[in-house]
Amino acid sequence: MVRLCATILMMLSTALLNAQQFSMSLGVFTGLTSTFTLDDGIANDPRYAAAYGVKFAPIGMNFGMDYEGFGFVVSPGIVNVGQNFYVVNTVGGQDGKREINLRYLNIPAGFKIHIIRLSFFKVSGVISLSAAYLLDGEEKISHTATKLKFPTEVYPILPEDYIIQYDGVAVPEVSNYTISSKSDFNSLQLFAAAGFRSDWDISNHWRLTFDFRVNYGLNDPRTDEYVAKVDAYQALYDMPGQRRDLFPQISLGISRYIDIEKSDKERKKKLKGSSKKYKEKRYPYPKPRNVKPKG
Repeated sequence: MVRLCATILMMLSTALLNAQQFSMSLGVFTGLTSTFTLDDGIANDPRYAAAYGVKFAPIGMNFGMDYEGFGFVVSPGIVNVGQNFYVVNTVGGQDGKREINLRYLNIPAGFKIHIIRLSFFKVSGVISLSAAYLLDGEEKISHTATKLKFPTEVYPILPEDYIIQYDGVAVPEVSNYTISSKSDFNSLQLFAAAGFRSDWDISNHWRLTFDFRVNYGLNDPRTDEYVAKVDAYQALYDMPGQRRDLFPQISLGISRYIDIEKSDKERKKKLKGSSKKYKEKRYPYPKPRNVKPKG
């Protein structure tokens, strides 16, 4: 990630030197995410069925630079990730919910290609790579007293009040049982994203922005220690399988922007860096005599 940031800064510097005109913007945004937890274990587990919803990406900041046909954008912000699942009993009924909640400080660095460029409006394709730092994370499950299909491999670790029967396991009511906590998740995650972005210049200095990107987690968000525990069937409500996070994000923001001409910048540089000394103006004719005539 450090190398990526250094590369982007070098590209920014080169573009700044060569471009005739560019704009800079700084602002804030808010948005929504619709998150999907792609977990092979959950997908193959008869105890769960997918539930769909949206979560807030409450606040973030946006810094952008736009040139003639391309641009750069860095937009750190808070995102909430993690899908919920219904708890399904042995006959297919829904008797509870499993909730996955991960909160990250996400710092994406993006590159834009302008597809449509008008004097007041731009539409761009965006690709980005981001480092996300875990702020909080947990998985909890709640269900009524019911009957569930546990894998036979976990029977040795079932609590005493979980009763094995011929067609499943009779379980008591559970409220906010912690499946995994923050320590079971990696503190750093990487996301790759692609999407579209539109910028509307509503005045000479203010810009509205609409951004839609699909983000994909490059690593399993859980720690190796927790994954090993699941693979050994030592987790009561989990089954072995890889996991990735996928979340489309819609953001709406407002920014203050300025347009900069290269000629203006060079003129200021010349005036500021000039080393010429002041020279007294000379008359085109002899100076007037300052000595009084004799006599």
